[in-house]
Amino acid sequence: MAVNTEVKMSIDWLYSRVITYRLLSEMLQRKPTLSKLIEWRRDAGRIRQLSARSYSLLSELEQTPLATIIQSATDHATAYERLLSADQREEHLRASHYVCGGQERCGYEAILNSVYARAGIAFKKMEHESDDHIGIELEFMSLLAERLAESEERPLEQAAVIQAQLDFIEHYLLVWTDKMGTWLAETAPGSLYEQWGTMLYDYLRQDMDDLRQYAVQLHEHA
Repeated sequence: MAVNTEVKMSIDWLYSRVITYRLLSEMLQRKPTLSKLIEWRRDAGRIRQLSARSYSLLSELEQTPLATIIQSATDHATAYERLLSADQREEHLRASHYVCGGQERCGYEAILNSVYARAGIAFKKMEHESDDHIGIELEFMSLLAERLAESEERPLEQAAVIQAQLDFIEHYLLVWTDKMGTWLAETAPGSLYEQWGTMLYDYLRQDMDDLRQYAVQLHEHA
């Protein structure tokens, strides 16, 4: 029996989102070791295949030659350490650095923690990341994306998960990630992390539009 093309495309897109958010999250939480770079290289290719979209970051990861991947891992690790070695630089990966003053940071983290709790999600933080760290916020999106992909036969649950993602992108991620991308471009020009910053904001806006269109599609087929 032939698979409906529209259905197959939606399934591919749903799972491409899981991989994309997971990749973006990991790249700002994990040092790019050889094993990680091989994993990210594979993920970048999978994202392109499933979504039919690409970004310079994904292209560079996917096209990393296996013959030079050890040297690439060393170079990327050096860039990562230079970018994130100091505590003050780590602050630039936190939402509260951009959206509120120092005295308000605990309150902002508490708000995010309540958002995660309402979704029934708790994190095992490998590096003691704060709740407003970009890696944690993107990990939250990857988990919601996975929940959406696995709830195809439950339209009411899908609608709720779609809305939760739209709200988080619009009210939390988009309000500061463009500024963080600018900081990355200025701090690590020509590196994977500059490309990461450029991709993130563009991807978030595109994903928000795609989610809205998907919600309309679900409503029309209800």
